[in-house]
Amino acid sequence: MELTIGVCGPIGLNLLDWDLKHEELPETNAFPLTSHFINALLKRGYKVIGYTNSPVLQEPKVLQSGNLTICISTVKPKPGRRFFNYEIAELRKMIAAYPADIISAFWTYEYALAALRSNIPAVVNIHDVALKILLKQPDVFRFVRWMMNYRSVSKAEYLVANSNYTYSLLASAEKAKTVTINNFYTPEIEKISKTIPVKGNYIVSVVQGFTKRKNIHGSLQAFAKVRARFPDLEYHLVGVEMEENGLAHQYAKQLGIADGVKFIGCLEFDDVVKEIAGAKVLVHPSYEESFGMAVLEAMVAGTPVVGGENSGFVPELLAHGKAGQLCDVTSPEAMANCTIKLLEDEQLWQETVRYAKQYAKANFSEDVVLQQHLALFGRVLGRKLVPAQEPYEPVPGRRLSA
Repeated sequence: MELTIGVCGPIGLNLLDWDLKHEELPETNAFPLTSHFINALLKRGYKVIGYTNSPVLQEPKVLQSGNLTICISTVKPKPGRRFFNYEIAELRKMIAAYPADIISAFWTYEYALAALRSNIPAVVNIHDVALKILLKQPDVFRFVRWMMNYRSVSKAEYLVANSNYTYSLLASAEKAKTVTINNFYTPEIEKISKTIPVKGNYIVSVVQGFTKRKNIHGSLQAFAKVRARFPDLEYHLVGVEMEENGLAHQYAKQLGIADGVKFIGCLEFDDVVKEIAGAKVLVHPSYEESFGMAVLEAMVAGTPVVGGENSGFVPELLAHGKAGQLCDVTSPEAMANCTIKLLEDEQLWQETVRYAKQYAKANFSEDVVLQQHLALFGRVLGRKLVPAQEPYEPVPGRRLSA
């Protein structure tokens, strides 16, 4: 019996491997990893139904292409005030109308709660630790998210932690029903990186927010020290609140350390990879990460990383210093010294890049990680998984429709 796998989460439609990729598609709440997970399932011949939502649609919408169906529900403003109840209910309606055999839900919030209330076997993927974030960012929204997380991890029978670090922070009852399956990188990163054969004269950081936890204030201070040694070097900031005149830029101007910094802001996934691939070093100043996708992407793209020695999963991701430089990211001077070390020592730079690529392929490749997810689905369902068609390698222009 053919298996249909549901994926409930933030899905970027323009990253999906389908023949609608170049058409005008509605904006959705999106995260690249969810789309790459769907693509990996399609590549292996499975039918997939994606459940996501959009801040711009007034009515629900369903898109279909070959083995892929995407169900898009609506959202309302200020969902946190309602504990996302409207969004959960709308996602549940889509799941009921277009049911799958099993659902993999990304994050432990509205997408997980919708999947868990569907009466379809569901696996909930934990990609952050809500209590840890609440303690670092104590506000009403983070309290709401913590409550949602508590409900979903309590109700779920099957949990997946995205790293050993995430698993280590779970309560004993949660650990008993949790397996650890790391995040993975898409092979597209290797292909995109090959289009950038020469490194630019800059270092880069990719972050989602100018918060204390992300520590861009520290990396900006570190760059000022690095630039004293390399006056022509630039620092590129990519991501949320990293745009020109954004929060990071305002902070840098206040301290008089904006010289040489390029405030880029948000980019499409392919352009983020190109920025990483073109950099001499990726500085990852975050105090804490449940995984660290930008770090992994840099490892695959051939850009050495400076990361925190106590920053959650980052030390393990960087093979405890073999696949990147680890330092005390609370110290701008320590970050600066590690960055300078990589810029000045060509042999160290090359050895770090070589080891990081090998380590990433062995532990975090799509082939390695997807097999673990599929094995878990088989255990949950108690049967052998049968794809709808033979696996294939996608090629440019491939159309998935029959």
